[in-house]
Amino acid sequence: MAIAYSQDLRVRALDLVKGGMSISRVSRILQISRPTVYRWIEQFEKTGSTVPCKVLPPPQESKIQDWEKFKKVVDNNGDKTQKELAEVWGDISQQSISRGLKKLGYTRKKKLTATKSGVKNRELRF
Repeated sequence: MAIAYSQDLRVRALDLVKGGMSISRVSRILQISRPTVYRWIEQFEKTGSTVPCKVLPPPQESKIQDWEKFKKVVDNNGDKTQKELAEVWGDISQQSISRGLKKLGYTRKKKLTATKSGVKNRELRF
């Protein structure tokens, strides 16, 4: 994701344009594209500010509507993976199951594999 220009740079650009300098010259001096300067001018005229807007992703509507039933299915099938839960629930993706589990406060299933101890037996050697 691109980083927003600083507020100071935005204000300087608008001050230069208001002072009579052409947008092309401002863009060359400050090394900003002309469309960016035009956007800042338009934003300032609409809102009175040049503060960068926060971009939030649109909320995703859940395919799970009956949360009580979903909780029961998850509790009854606690040994299954998210992909297997999606098959049990039917007509839903693993990602939707993941979001539903997160909303209920459940963590993801962890692998139950044996791991070697990180501590090694060290013998004294002379």
